[in-house]
Amino acid sequence: MTEDQALKNLLRSTSIIYFSLVIGLLFFFVLAIMFIQGKVAQVQAETNNVLTVVVPVFGFMMMILSKVFYNKMITKKEFETDLQKKIIHYRSMKIISWAMIESACIFAFTAVMITSNNFYLVVFIFLFGYFILLKPSRESLIRDLQLNSDEINILQRTSS
Repeated sequence: MTEDQALKNLLRSTSIIYFSLVIGLLFFFVLAIMFIQGKVAQVQAETNNVLTVVVPVFGFMMMILSKVFYNKMITKKEFETDLQKKIIHYRSMKIISWAMIESACIFAFTAVMITSNNFYLVVFIFLFGYFILLKPSRESLIRDLQLNSDEINILQRTSS
């Protein structure tokens, strides 16, 4: 396998992982909506009050922590100078960042299923919108890894 093909496969696999996570979150969103249709959960007011604070705070914390973690880890210069290894590092940091946001989304789903409260669906939609903003792209790869002109040329060559 040529280097160009290997790079293309790495980029494609990153996109496949991202879109798989998106489809999974959408699947659970539909499942949560179907689960609460016409149901009124018998949940104590205390539980609902606690979750009304905890779910959005947890979501917000995961948004901030994922961004801080990603920025801190992506700027580490300890990884190889090889472009292929840089892309693997980029993908790993993206996956960890996505997992943090996904955990907040799943927590919101759990709250919806426990309480049948649509407020948590709104929290999910907000988190999902943020998740969409984290979509991997060649532009973010170039920007985040601060690739040099030779590496950018190699990336452009693999896209054609």
